[in-house]
Parts: sequence; C-alpha cells; structure tokens
Amino acid sequence: MGFRNIIDRLFNSFFKDRKTLPQSTIDPYAQKVESIDDLELAKFFDESLTPEMEQAMQNYTNNGGIYNYPLQTVISEQHTIEIAKKFFASIDPEISAKINDIIDGNYPEIQLVMKPYDGKEESNVNSPTPNNKPLRVFVPIRGDLRQLYELVHELTHTLDTENGDTTTRKILGEVAPQCMERMLDSFLLGMTDEEIKKYGFDKYILEKDIKDRRITTFISRYHNAQALNNRRGNRTLDSRYMLAQIYSAHFNKFDIESQKNKIKSFIDCVRNDDFEGANSVLGIQINRNNRLQREFHIRETIEEIRNMLFPTVETNRIDKRKSKDIERNIEEH
Repeated sequence: MGFRNIIDRLFNSFFKDRKTLPQSTIDPYAQKVESIDDLELAKFFDESLTPEMEQAMQNYTNNGGIYNYPLQTVISEQHTIEIAKKFFASIDPEISAKINDIIDGNYPEIQLVMKPYDGKEESNVNSPTPNNKPLRVFVPIRGDLRQLYELVHELTHTLDTENGDTTTRKILGEVAPQCMERMLDSFLLGMTDEEIKKYGFDKYILEKDIKDRRITTFISRYHNAQALNNRRGNRTLDSRYMLAQIYSAHFNKFDIESQKNKIKSFIDCVRNDDFEGANSVLGIQINRNNRLQREFHIRETIEEIRNMLFPTVETNRIDKRKSKDIERNIEEH
C-alpha cells in the first residue's frame, strides 16, 4: 500500500463521525458533498415530519419490508419484461434500444440476471458501482409488481455507466432510477382496459399498489435521512438515497413530456460528471447557500406523501369504495 493511501485512510478514519468530510485529500466527491451540506439537509428532513405522519407510516413499517413492501398485483416474468420494454420505448428510442439489447442478452458489457427470490437480498452492487466489467444487474423474481419496479430501477442504473462511477454519479446516482419508477407509475395508470385485462391486473389493486410503492419508498428514504442525521449507517449511500427522494418529488411536478426530455438530459449530465448541469436540468437549487430553496425542496417531498397518507374527504370516500372493491376482488381470486 502506498504512503499516500495510508495517509488518506487514517485521515478519513479520523473524520468518519464528524460533520465535515476530509478536504485535505482533495477528494472531488467530498468537496461536492460539502457544497450541498447533506448533513444539514438530513437534519431538516428528519425534523420536518409531523408526529401524525410518523404514526400513519407505522401502518407500513409494522409489516416490514419498507422499500420492498409486498404488493398484491401478480405478474409473470414474461409480462414483467414485456411491460418494461414498452415503458422504456415510451421514454426515448435511444434508451429503449440499449435496454432491449441488455434484456435480450445482446450487450456483452452488461448482464441481466433474473431468478426466483430465495429470501435473501442478493447484492446487485455492480449496478450502482460500474467500474468493474461486465456489469451484473440482478433482479429477483418475486411474483408481484415489485419485480417490474426493480427491473426498471436497475436497468436505469446502466444508462450512465460509460464513464464509470463519476463524482456526480456517486452523489446523484439514485435520482434517475427513482424518477423512472415515478414515470412507471404514470405509465401503469395510463394503461387501457384492454392492456389491464391482458396482463390480468385489477385496476383498483394496481392503483393501491402504486400508492403503496410511493409511500414505502419515501419511508425508506426518510430512514436514510434519519441515519444520516444521527451519524450512523453509510453516509455515502444514505446521502444519495435521501437526495433521490428530494429530487424525484420535484421531478413529479413536471408533465410527462417534460419528464421524458429532462430524464434523458439528466442521465447525460450524470454520465458526463456534470453536477451543475444535472441540477440545472431539473431546476434544483441544492447548494448550501440556497437555504430557502433547499427547505422548499424538502417540504415538497414531505407534502407529496402527506397528501397520500391524509387524502381529502372526497378522495378518502373514493378510496374507501375502492378498498371494498379490492377486498371483494381478492376474495374472488
């Protein structure tokens, strides 16, 4: 081990539990993270949730799973792949072509592995850290809608890997996959009655699953913010997952056509290590000097989930009717 590496390790170890990341190593990642002060973001995020929201979220956390919270919509592997291909085709021809090649095994540098879930969370570390080739993308077959979300999420990771794990990718690498999940929400909700019938979906159950996926994703990312604020866990991963939630909530404000254009440009910026460009594409002002905008972005993501947890009286009336229909449909199946 070189002398420089030894010094860097000792220095990083010394600052492990401190607020400020080491700067003397001239680490571009540390400098960029410090420019957005992720710890301050995490503190504001953690302290902004109301007790009522935390109580409502217990309905999900008590059942375990959180991000991989079981969904009721049953789907086959064949239909999972078919819908994923249609979804990416609706986004962009270039993206679609690459995804199809990966799925069909025609992209040697990236290997997609789909196999039945065996109860263990197999590491798919190669998808977020693409410096080793061939890149391996693992998606477990769970038998429900989760596998479609996971397939779209993991395949999106492959779209910005050409230049390796850039500094921008280390910070914003989870943003595009989570934004793609939210676009998948809209794609599924926009299915025709014929398509829903073809795949054997129930419309009301599908709508509930999409809502549950969004809420449980938020809860998982909120836990990342808590871990970050309390100085436990993995700062690098917690930071990027927290940012994914903040950015995706802002992304959801755009109309679908704008989302399609912005997601492609955002991925290009991440691939090319253009941190400022990526933020500009989405209209995000996350630098530590933009306090008001930073707080606005966090309130934005919290408000989005609050509206799902506490719907209006009219929405609640509709949801109750749907719940009864869902229960009846489940019993019939």
